[in-house]
Amino acid sequence: MNHSSDSSSETKIKVGKVLLIGVTGGTGANVVKGFLEQNVSNLRAITRQIDLERPSLSRLTHAGVELVEADLDDENSLSAAFSGIKAVYCHATSGDYASPDPREIERAKRVAQAAKQANISHFVYNSSGGVERNSGISHIEQKYKVEQILKQTGLPTTMLRASLFMEEFWKPYTRPSIIKGSFPFSVQPDKPLHLITTKDMGRVAAYVMQHPSKYISREIELAGDVLTPKQMAEEFSRVQGRPVVHKEIPPWIFLLLFRKQLFDLIQWYRHQGYQADVNHLREEEFPRLLTTFREFLEETNWANEELTYEDF
Repeated sequence: MNHSSDSSSETKIKVGKVLLIGVTGGTGANVVKGFLEQNVSNLRAITRQIDLERPSLSRLTHAGVELVEADLDDENSLSAAFSGIKAVYCHATSGDYASPDPREIERAKRVAQAAKQANISHFVYNSSGGVERNSGISHIEQKYKVEQILKQTGLPTTMLRASLFMEEFWKPYTRPSIIKGSFPFSVQPDKPLHLITTKDMGRVAAYVMQHPSKYISREIELAGDVLTPKQMAEEFSRVQGRPVVHKEIPPWIFLLLFRKQLFDLIQWYRHQGYQADVNHLREEEFPRLLTTFREFLEETNWANEELTYEDF
C-alpha cells in the first residue's frame, strides 16, 4: 500500500518543527510513524520525564524524535517545549481512563495559551467523531470543550475527529477471545462501524500541516474503513485461517458490572455512532493515506498469537 499522497491541488509546504503532545504512551509511537512516512521528521515530543528505560521513549529517540521534559499541569514548563515550534499535533491531554479526566480541560487551556504565545502556525487536534452532535457521552463532550478552547484562543486549527481506533481490538480485553474464535461485541451484527488507525492519524495530521491553506479552520470526521461486526468477524476469520463468530453481548450487562459510561457509549454506537464519509475521504480528501481493516490486520501481523498490545 502506498501511503504517500500529493494529489491536493493546494501548494504543499515544508513543515517546520512540530511539537507532539500525548504520544509517549499506548499507541502514540504509531502516530509518529505516520508523520515520518509523510516525510515530516522535525519532531519534538513532550514527556514528563526523559527516561530512556521506558520502551516507548526509547523508540521515539531511535526514530529521531527530540524529547523535551514538560508537564501539562505546569504552565511554566511549557515555554521551553514550544520554543522554535511551528506546528502542534495534540493526540491527547489526558490518559485513556474509564471516566473523563477533568484535568483534560485545564491542560488544554495551558497548551492553548503556550501555543498562542509561541505564535504557532497550525494546531492539529485529535478530537472525536460526533462532538458536534450532542452525543451525551462525557468523553466525547469533553473533546468538544477542548475544541472550543483552542478556537477561542484564536489558534489556526484543524480538528481531526477520529472514529473507533482499530488498535482497540488488540487490547487484552478483546483480542484473546477473537484469537480463540469468538468476537464478543455489543453492537448489532449489521450496524456499520467507522474505524481508523492511530498511524493514519499521524499521516493525515502531517498531510494537513503540509497543506495548511486547505485545512486550517476545518473539522473533519475521520475513518479509514466502515464495516459491520459481522464483516469484521469475516476479516478476522480470513486472516486467522479459521472461523471467528461475532457474538452480540447485551448492553445491559455493563450496567450490572457498574460500567454505566461504557453502557452509554455502546448505546451511542448502537443507535447513532460515527458518520464519516469514508468514500470521500479515501477517494478525494486523503487518497492513499487511509488503512482498511484488512490491511491493518495484515500490517500488524494479527494472526501471530505471540504478539500483544505492548508490541506496537
